Amino acid sequence: MENLKPMDLGVNMLCFTASYAIALVLEFLSLWAHLRWRRLALLAATSAGLVAHTWFLGQRVALTPRAPLATHQDWYLLAAWLLALIYLAAKLYYPKSSMGLFLLPAVLGLIAGAQAASNTQLATFQGPRLWGRVHGMFLMLGTVAVLLGFLAGLMYLIQSYRLKHKRATGTALRLPSLEWLERVNSRALAAATLLVGGGFFTGVMSRLVQSNQEPFIPWTDPVVMSLSAMLIWLVVAEVFRLIYPPARRGRKVAYQTVAAFAFLVFVLAVILLQDSLHLTRAVTEIMP
Repeated sequence: MENLKPMDLGVNMLCFTASYAIALVLEFLSLWAHLRWRRLALLAATSAGLVAHTWFLGQRVALTPRAPLATHQDWYLLAAWLLALIYLAAKLYYPKSSMGLFLLPAVLGLIAGAQAASNTQLATFQGPRLWGRVHGMFLMLGTVAVLLGFLAGLMYLIQSYRLKHKRATGTALRLPSLEWLERVNSRALAAATLLVGGGFFTGVMSRLVQSNQEPFIPWTDPVVMSLSAMLIWLVVAEVFRLIYPPARRGRKVAYQTVAAFAFLVFVLAVILLQDSLHLTRAVTEIMP
């Protein structure tokens, strides 16, 4: 696989990372000072970050047209790009909200994860193997859904506490209504269940159709086991939510998405820290 030069990687990632960081600083400043130009500056910084981010991903695609965006690093950057796009849309829809205080740290966290992630092309994505590519796309979208659900749940718990203690009025921290957050929370949990389930299914299919020459990924692989545990939790939580009406509302849904986020953090940590066959398959092909 042909890679971008380390210097190009660093400079380009620094460009959009700095833009998102500036937007986050502006969000924090709005808590203490009313700045007339804040919204325009926020939109400009976020848009500039998205342009640089999109250009960076486009360069990665141009360098590997046969297997575009097929590394763990690309997976993190795609998820960050999607979350940044959602933030921009939310800022346009709710211009006075403080959702950036929650969404932008998640974007920067994913970019930081990309810095630590492997840049080695995954063998699952090489060649015309559709199952492997769909597998990665499902898991990336599932990650974004879990993050959105967690952030909506976190905002719900904070807003609920503030309303209960009559602290929501007269403060600079502006969050959407509890009803809106509850709706986003429930939909994110359902979407995460479907997407992670789709990722697991396509991963199994990719495993079944792999050739005899490819290293075999066992079911005891740390990534496979952690992803399975996350899927089981999501399915159980969703079934419980569907058959038990009180679990569809309020804090219960928020707590479920917080737990799903804990599983997600564990899965991402395993991907980064464990010497899994998901990473060593590409090395085996390069160094037989």
